[in-house]
Amino acid sequence: MVNIKKLMKDTLSDTEILNLTADKKVYFLHAENPKQPYIEYEIFDENGEEWAENKEIATNYYVQVDIFSKTDYTNLENKIKEIMTNAGFNRSMCADLYENDTQLFHKAMRFFITLNND
Repeated sequence: MVNIKKLMKDTLSDTEILNLTADKKVYFLHAENPKQPYIEYEIFDENGEEWAENKEIATNYYVQVDIFSKTDYTNLENKIKEIMTNAGFNRSMCADLYENDTQLFHKAMRFFITLNND
């Protein structure tokens, strides 16, 4: 079975993405005191897509990538979209948000992918 967390980290750790972040890292779920801009990612849903002989042979994964920044994040947003879709992910939605408590701009991007469970 595919390790979706590792796939996400490896995909988002592309040099072209990391060079657009302040601390050259991506964070699973939550970053502790990061410098802006930074990226968090999560898997928010998964379900079976195909079965054979009562075994799940393909799984759908639904993931979210979040950018947090005090300034314009358009270049980072576009690079993430490009790298994720080139890796086989399909973009399902995006939202531009503002976090009042942290005073950060927040771009939420959702993607999905179906992977075979070899």
